[in-house]
Amino acid sequence: MIKLIAARYKMEYKLLKLFNHNKKTKAYLNEGLKLLEGKVEKLPEEIVFRPSFITQSSCVKIFDKLYLFISKANLSKSPEEKFDALFHEIGHWLHFQNLPSVVERKTIWKNVNIEKIKKDVSEYAVSKNDGLEFIPEVFKGLIKGKVFDNYIMSLYDKLKGPKVK
Repeated sequence: MIKLIAARYKMEYKLLKLFNHNKKTKAYLNEGLKLLEGKVEKLPEEIVFRPSFITQSSCVKIFDKLYLFISKANLSKSPEEKFDALFHEIGHWLHFQNLPSVVERKTIWKNVNIEKIKKDVSEYAVSKNDGLEFIPEVFKGLIKGKVFDNYIMSLYDKLKGPKVK
């Protein structure tokens, strides 16, 4: 089953890669990646765009391969939100390269203050019971200049969130 899923993502990635780099997507990527330049140690070399009607962006890790998909719907968002999905998914991409085990993540997550995270980070940050959405949500906030308190940053470090300079 997992091999079938891996084949599906590989095929979707290759297909989208053929058709989706136009002036608008190139400009979006250049601008978004420039905002990240110097703030993280490395950036993905390949990002593909899904059509606008697929509003979900995602970063998927199957075996040792990472697939990063951004919805073209982000290109028309307001300047304040335009790169949120890109930053969030690159947060996943970076985290997946140093990801603690599921058991370790769940052990850390079982004692967190959910209400504080909802208030200080976002509702979406607590949508998984293992911190998997917490890391990219904090990462996105850090990239956008948000300052988090010691509780949030300590949790981010325990879950091996990517370093932001």
